[in-house]
Amino acid sequence: MKKYTITIFIIFFTFVCQASDSTFLVKKINVIGNKKTKIFIILRELSFKVGDSIKNWNFDANLSRQQVINLFLFNEVFISKNQGGEVTIEVKERWYVWPFPVLEYADRNINQWWLSRDPKRLIYGIELKWHNVRGRNESILLDFKTGYTQLFNVTYKIPFINEKKTWGMQIKAGISANREVWYKTEADKVQFFRDKDRFLINRNYGELMFTHRKKILNYHQFYGGFRNTVVKDTVLTDSVNVQFFYKNQNIQREIYFGYQFVRDKRNFKGYPLKGHYIKAIVEGPIFLDKPSISLKATMSKYLKINTKFYAAFSGTVRYFNFSNIPYSKTMALGYDRDVIRGYELNVIDGNHFALGKSELKYLLLNKKYNFFKQMKNYEQLPVAIYLTGFADAGYVKNENRNTLLNNKMPNTVQYGGGMGLNMVLYYDYCLRIEYSVNRYEKQRFYFSFITAI
Repeated sequence: MKKYTITIFIIFFTFVCQASDSTFLVKKINVIGNKKTKIFIILRELSFKVGDSIKNWNFDANLSRQQVINLFLFNEVFISKNQGGEVTIEVKERWYVWPFPVLEYADRNINQWWLSRDPKRLIYGIELKWHNVRGRNESILLDFKTGYTQLFNVTYKIPFINEKKTWGMQIKAGISANREVWYKTEADKVQFFRDKDRFLINRNYGELMFTHRKKILNYHQFYGGFRNTVVKDTVLTDSVNVQFFYKNQNIQREIYFGYQFVRDKRNFKGYPLKGHYIKAIVEGPIFLDKPSISLKATMSKYLKINTKFYAAFSGTVRYFNFSNIPYSKTMALGYDRDVIRGYELNVIDGNHFALGKSELKYLLLNKKYNFFKQMKNYEQLPVAIYLTGFADAGYVKNENRNTLLNNKMPNTVQYGGGMGLNMVLYYDYCLRIEYSVNRYEKQRFYFSFITAI
């Protein structure tokens, strides 16, 4: 009996000692390499603070590193500790002022523009991005563009406006005009109407947003603004689209209010491999004589299977309660990130939609290459390449017969899949080259500069 008692005591004593050794008390946090960035911007992203006892150092160090990288202020972040209770965070700052010429395509994606390669459908100008203004992670964006779109836009973002650093603010405003209008969808493709002598559509808009972030992974946004859009009478004809706007008017005035919730537990926002992402939006665009509401939610899950294989899944749904929806509000699948792969050249219009995406990734390369040795903080270029296989599916509910025309994709399940290569630079710049096939056995290569999930 005594032997068993001694054995149990030894095991318990060993466990207690190991638990004690594994607990790390944070006595001091040192930040180095931040010549521009204020220390509190970095400390705000950490999962620990001075005085905390950390039971799982690797977990907290990795989470904190990911959060600091996801500020998009640094090319690299290193976090280490010593036996004296000191934590050291070393950062390599990016360049924060980027004035550079802009050359963009006016179509929904590069694959659509490449069909015509029409220089008249290009947008060019200059864009000034000033990140980390005053070292407080504030940002200013100025857009001056011409060509297909005449545009001026200004955005000013302040992440913290209170002492507790939980509230932030963003202001944006702009004007734009086009000589061409996306006036209808026919055969599941956008049709265009152009007037080379005058602008057919003019827009002006403004928005004020307040952000609340009490915890490092949860974001709340409360916003409101206005959108005014005017088209020439030649657009509202039977030969073009008399139902382009609500009640066949040539001006559409909107005052809108919205709320957005985001829970972001991805390891890297630019190209996530682990974690999850939840986004929900409630917006009430208010026309002068017809209120409406839009609900949209996205959930994404990212899994690390082993050191080489990763998986990702995503689901998005939208509900829009506008009856007799005008064409200007029909955009559902085929725009921005809401795309079924294999349908990049098509759009599917309607009120409501559901979209599901899945992807399996195999890591082919993960390496840092010598880049510009004479350029501080850009001496090395992190590069990762993944082989991917994917399958997507979606459904759009279109309740307006006038917008259906001869489009066969709404009100029918659509699906596509294929394989591709993803190249990732600096953790957040992505190039996708994919070969896809859709339900109608249309096959081809597609390119993109944003992540699919």
